[in-house]
Amino acid sequence: MSLSTQRPAAREMKLRPGPNPTNRIHMRNQRDEPFCGCAVIIGSGRNGRARMHATTGISAVTPETPGMIDTEKLASELGADLCAVNKGRIWTLDEIELLGGYIVDFHGVRMTWVGEMVAEDLFQQFQNPYLPSLIQRYTNWIYHVGKPVHLLREPGGPVWVMQEYTKAVDPSLTIDNLHEVGSKLKNLPAGWTFETKVLMEELSLDTMRSDGWASILRDELGCTYQACGYGGDTSANYIP
Repeated sequence: MSLSTQRPAAREMKLRPGPNPTNRIHMRNQRDEPFCGCAVIIGSGRNGRARMHATTGISAVTPETPGMIDTEKLASELGADLCAVNKGRIWTLDEIELLGGYIVDFHGVRMTWVGEMVAEDLFQQFQNPYLPSLIQRYTNWIYHVGKPVHLLREPGGPVWVMQEYTKAVDPSLTIDNLHEVGSKLKNLPAGWTFETKVLMEELSLDTMRSDGWASILRDELGCTYQACGYGGDTSANYIP
């Protein structure tokens, strides 16, 4: 019996990730603005990559927007292994500076490429609250003086700043009651605390200060946070 040395035909990838210097997005007044995201998964295991897309700065979002994307059909159209729509996400920051990539139309929802993750890290984050993951993106999250920020504090210094919340787990969440999130977190790691504080100085989380990388995690309600001072992260202009 002989073994075939013929390699399987390479799949044609119809999306080419990476930033586009001409697609610079600056959005103001983003606090409590909804957005829709879509991850396009290529490959599996530690070789799998998640190409992240978002509507921010590209198209408006309604409650019906996420349902417009047929994820199975989209994966087939793109030659991808899987597509996942990020439903019901709402910003908690004030301004966004974003270097996007290509612009796409996913079944009537216009988005731009915004970053890359290891797919397995993305899946693990969905399943494991408080698990840090890395994402590569070229973003600056800006929080204004006099506005509240919602923080997870680790023992020893690292702080995680809420960048978005969702109603998917707790439909009662609103931008005005996020200070109550702490009382709803029943599984915080030992020594961690939740805090809401009003900023006395503008806070900027700019990944250009950290080689285009951000550390992120989700709490048990599905809210997402970005790190300040975690490991070698240097994206924050100060630790709030």
